[in-house]
Amino acid sequence: MDATFNWKPEQALLEKLITLAHQRGQSPESIVNEAVKLYLDIESPKSNLTSDSDPLIGLFASANDLAIKSEDILQQEITEKSGWTWKETQP
Repeated sequence: MDATFNWKPEQALLEKLITLAHQRGQSPESIVNEAVKLYLDIESPKSNLTSDSDPLIGLFASANDLAIKSEDILQQEITEKSGWTWKETQP
């Protein structure tokens, strides 16, 4: 498929594009192609993570009440060598 776009970028954007292309030794068109590919990869429906496709979901299992019992859990882990201490409250 061959398509032509009538793209009129903001002057500042065009200047940044030309500068970046020059620094990389690439054409501005190749930079735009790369940017569009990255954008489409991010925005495509297949890239939206679900619990079925994200390998990190479910990796860390814990009790349902972890947030509620966080201080109790930390208290159980305190040892002289752990570096954890409770601050004394003043009346």
